[in-house]
Amino acid sequence: MHQRGESLPEAADGLGLAAAEIDRARDQLTRLDLLNPETQTAANVTVTLKRTLQNTHRLLDGLVEQHVRTAALAKHYLRLPEQADDHADDHAHIEFFPRLDRGDQLSERINELAELAETEVLGMHPVAAWTRESLEEGLARSETTMRNGVRMRALHAQIALSNPLIREFMGRWRRLDIEVRVAPVIPTRMLIYDRRTAVVQADPHDPEAGSILIRGGSLVKSLAAIYDYCWTTASEPDDVPRSADGVTLTEQQRAVLRMLAAGQKDSAIARSMGVSTRTVTRLVGELTAMLGASSRFQAGVRAARLGLLDVR
Repeated sequence: MHQRGESLPEAADGLGLAAAEIDRARDQLTRLDLLNPETQTAANVTVTLKRTLQNTHRLLDGLVEQHVRTAALAKHYLRLPEQADDHADDHAHIEFFPRLDRGDQLSERINELAELAETEVLGMHPVAAWTRESLEEGLARSETTMRNGVRMRALHAQIALSNPLIREFMGRWRRLDIEVRVAPVIPTRMLIYDRRTAVVQADPHDPEAGSILIRGGSLVKSLAAIYDYCWTTASEPDDVPRSADGVTLTEQQRAVLRMLAAGQKDSAIARSMGVSTRTVTRLVGELTAMLGASSRFQAGVRAARLGLLDVR
């Protein structure tokens, strides 16, 4: 200002400034917080400078905090090239998705992992309440992953072959070059990405218990080794005998088949179940015919291979 305490119009008049110059001066002084907007007089420069420094410090503190958070996320979620060696951090990082009502968050995370996969995706899928919509969504995700040159393998329960919808999608998966095998028992639901990240069902016996996401460390390598063993002992879908579509067994029939597979005779089965030997003989005949087996023992074995004895 021209003199201490002068207003902007007074100072401008004394300096002979034009209207346009006054407007430019007002805008610049306002941006610098050097003009009191109410009185149009000069602000206290010391106070203004102190306030500006405080705001700058807050901004710098915010930037530092954001940098620290970003670095932490990068460490947990990204695998940098210089870290991709045999001496990588062995600590596992865990993220828990507690309930199905958080399914959208888990789906988003799985989509991210599928997009970021570089070499391999391993899937282990027990029997579930599949719908065409959910299977189409998974197929679309798999197509994107496969286009990135990623190998995909999927393990399913043999009993799933009795579901026409699953058989349809198995054909579509295989045409997409996704490798598919089936096994009598699938211990839990699991997805493994590049042998570095795994998504595992929290409780194998309770789908409602949520899921656990594990990143890094030897734990994921161990899960991948378990998967490799299950894959080695599994069968190609075409090599597995399949019962008629929609075959379901009563608990009584399951009990009989389990004891048949164990080699028990009709009289022993009858005593265990508290029924007559004639009833057991009739049930064995029905089950043998239903499964296309040539003997009692083969009926039990075939039921086990089909997954008909699995607890559902």
